[in-house]
Amino acid sequence: MRSKGPVIIIPKTEGEKTLRKLKEEGILDRERLIKETDDALIIPVTHGGSELSDELLMKKPLTTPFEKATEHMDIPPELKKLLPSRWEQIGDVLLIKLPPELGEHLETIGEAYAGALKVKTVALQGDIVGQRREPVIEVIYGGETETVHLENGVKFKLDVARTMFSSGNIDERVRMSRLDIHDEVVVDMFAGIGYFCLPMAVHGSPRTVHGLEINPAAYGYLKVNCVLNHVERTLIPRLGDNRKFTLNERANRVVMGYLHDTWKYLPNALELLGGEGIIHFHTLVEEGDRRKKLEVQLGKGGLEDYEISHIREVKSYAPRIYHVVADLSVG
Repeated sequence: MRSKGPVIIIPKTEGEKTLRKLKEEGILDRERLIKETDDALIIPVTHGGSELSDELLMKKPLTTPFEKATEHMDIPPELKKLLPSRWEQIGDVLLIKLPPELGEHLETIGEAYAGALKVKTVALQGDIVGQRREPVIEVIYGGETETVHLENGVKFKLDVARTMFSSGNIDERVRMSRLDIHDEVVVDMFAGIGYFCLPMAVHGSPRTVHGLEINPAAYGYLKVNCVLNHVERTLIPRLGDNRKFTLNERANRVVMGYLHDTWKYLPNALELLGGEGIIHFHTLVEEGDRRKKLEVQLGKGGLEDYEISHIREVKSYAPRIYHVVADLSVG
């Protein structure tokens, strides 16, 4: 893994937006670690940044991947205006969303984006469905949907046709990797392929991390990723419903990376903590007083003795609805 190269420095408040822009333009350097200071992120880029790490603004590449993809694409000019300039790249697989009007040109579009972004497969991105968080996609170029996504020094192997991965959560995954969890017992109640528990295990020196996952496909990749990242002695994958999981020791910290009625799982989190510890509570809230809306949800989950030490927006989920995470000190 390389350690030197150009970087940009941006305020932490601009983290999500900037990381998304870097990924869209194809210049985020995935082989180097994202670092942070008290109030800034230092993000490695392949070009356009500063070797001296003292520039706050990125120099735009001469030609963006979007411009490369659309420049010689053989479709009517009026339809080119409908092409997306944003997408989700996971390893060497690209997920995009296209309007119905482009339905007759899917193969042409897929081939152009694949060439511009140097990926092996392009697929239409649908919804994430069910308790097992299973993705709906349609391949329009290539075929292989299994890939390895490298991010902040962590390798995530997955099949995008069977398991979800949200690039929009990168800022939160980086934050989890920076937590002081030395010698802690951590439980990730919705581990997936290791979205949050892998960065914690790789960078945080915990005593033990238990990754609970109900989706057999995601659980299989979680096991693979433990070996791939050399944390199989620290991170313990467990298959099944987290509401039926019991721990033979008290957890210090619980991660609840779920978005739909997360409050329903709070009694299980409290039991894992033995009534005292830290919860990273992910949920959806509407626009407005987020603290008050969070307190309503926490009350529905039976949480009484707690303090909200931190609330941050992870990303926009829908119009006027936001994915947020609250750090709770319980007991």
